[in-house]
Amino acid sequence: MNHMKHFMYRYSMKQKMIVAFLTISLMGVVIIAFSAQHYYTKATTQDFYNLAKSSSASLNNQIDRYFKQMIQSTSAVIAGPLPPLGGPLYPSQETGMIQAWLAGKTPLTSSTRLIIEDILRRYITINYSEIESLILLKENGELVSSNGQPDYRPEEPWLNLPFTSQTAVLPTYESYPYKVSIVSLVIPVFSTENARIIGRLVINLSLAELKEMMGKTTIGKTGTFVIVSSADTIVHHPDSSLLGKPISQTPLNDFHLHEPDTLQKARDVDYLITFTRSEFTEWRIIAIVPLHEMATGLNVATKSMLIVLSFLFLFVILVVPALTKLLMEPVVRLKKVMHEVERGNLDVQVEFHPGNDEFQSLNRSFGQMIQRLKKLIEDVIQYQLREIQLEVRQKDAAIKALQGQINPHFLYNTLDIIRSMAYLEEVPRIEKIAGNLASFFRYTAKLEPLEVTLREEIDHLRKYLDIIHIRFMQNFQSQIYVNEKFMEAHLVKLSLQPIVENAVKYAVEPKNGNAAILISAFDEGDDLVLEVADNGPGIRADKLESLRRSLVQMGDYQATDQNATQDSLGLANVHARLVLQYGDRYGVGINSFPARGTVVSIRIPYKK
Repeated sequence: MNHMKHFMYRYSMKQKMIVAFLTISLMGVVIIAFSAQHYYTKATTQDFYNLAKSSSASLNNQIDRYFKQMIQSTSAVIAGPLPPLGGPLYPSQETGMIQAWLAGKTPLTSSTRLIIEDILRRYITINYSEIESLILLKENGELVSSNGQPDYRPEEPWLNLPFTSQTAVLPTYESYPYKVSIVSLVIPVFSTENARIIGRLVINLSLAELKEMMGKTTIGKTGTFVIVSSADTIVHHPDSSLLGKPISQTPLNDFHLHEPDTLQKARDVDYLITFTRSEFTEWRIIAIVPLHEMATGLNVATKSMLIVLSFLFLFVILVVPALTKLLMEPVVRLKKVMHEVERGNLDVQVEFHPGNDEFQSLNRSFGQMIQRLKKLIEDVIQYQLREIQLEVRQKDAAIKALQGQINPHFLYNTLDIIRSMAYLEEVPRIEKIAGNLASFFRYTAKLEPLEVTLREEIDHLRKYLDIIHIRFMQNFQSQIYVNEKFMEAHLVKLSLQPIVENAVKYAVEPKNGNAAILISAFDEGDDLVLEVADNGPGIRADKLESLRRSLVQMGDYQATDQNATQDSLGLANVHARLVLQYGDRYGVGINSFPARGTVVSIRIPYKK
């Protein structure tokens, strides 16, 4: 994939656009051609199936109606008694002759045979000339034929059929002895007395009427309708040499004739095949038509479409390069400007024209970007200068926090000696003061880490408060109300103790220790607020306003020289370090109530 991308990057946008347009156009031409061919073929095929099914269903109805009409017309012959030819005073010998013989009441003599044969011949002459012969057959094997033939070969298909009440239609076979293709209707004969089956009537029909019906229906130039029996033998086919043969012995064996509505290939030709089945005869009338005969309109439409698409393709080849050049001109101009900007020339002018053109909008946006980039570079330079100044001030504030600490190791060792001596002399208050003071200086002397947990800051504060309690004995009171869930919050080191120290200086000492300091914490949205409240004399309004302005100035890193000389651990110093670390929405806030006390708050970010 990456190799392909690098290969594409070797060519210009214009070349890639020409190739892309030409490829898309060619793909469109091919897709349209194949889609039209597919859907047109599908529609043509479906039209053929509908037409062929309709035609074959009509043929099936005609054939079934013909057979049923013939079956009904023979009932007068086999039912009897026949009407007397000479009237009631002159009864005929033919009256009831067929019923009497079949029922076993009259033996088959030569005279009886002649009378029955004459009845059958007269029926054929009067009604249906296409009847090749009529045969009456008893259950005991006796038979009478209209052509006077006394015996038939044992393999006659109707001879060995069981005697049932159902009419059977025998598909095409050769008659004996005339070698003529016929179909046979095998009709059960019932007794007129008790409706018992007493024989059967076999009607051997030539295919003349069937050919006439089939010949009236055509489909395509060479398309054919073929009738196939339920035993897969050919009942009707335009080629008479195939009549009566099994499909496996004919060229039709190349097709799958049990699958309707299919497109099949045989001898390198595509054929459309469908059929309908007769419920009466169980024969299938199969329509077989070459696809090209049904797709004449498809071929014409395909050729026309290809001609139109060829002209369209030529048009695209001629127009796309010119159109691409026109579209790429703004991009080329923009490319030149970008090269100038790349070389560091930010004074170039980008030409653009008002409107909805995307390239003109891109030119306008790039021009605005150049102007903003110039402004941004200037702002970055100013920001870097301010950042350097801020770092210097931050380091300066940290250094000032250590001012006055001379040889801290000597101080720690001295405090440890005083603590040991107080322990030996059994002066616990001095021992406690010395221990807390040593821990206090160790905590404040370390510059790293910049941030500590609230738990560490409060532990340091407790040591400081212990010293204050020893100093003022029982008059001074302090309470720390901080929920355990806030203890892991992070804040700048030495943020809380200077605030408390400030409260001791301005609230506790003026009242000779007879005062109280309360430290509490609560969360407010995504912030944590720490409050140091005292019940001292409060701050005058003008002084309070001055302090607030001092905090704002320190937060903006614009402190005056007077602010810079304040106690490095005072309110302004704490506020400056918090703003430097967390941003200008955090830091120290002051509220005071004259004669009632002061509340100093510290706001820091809090991740729950």
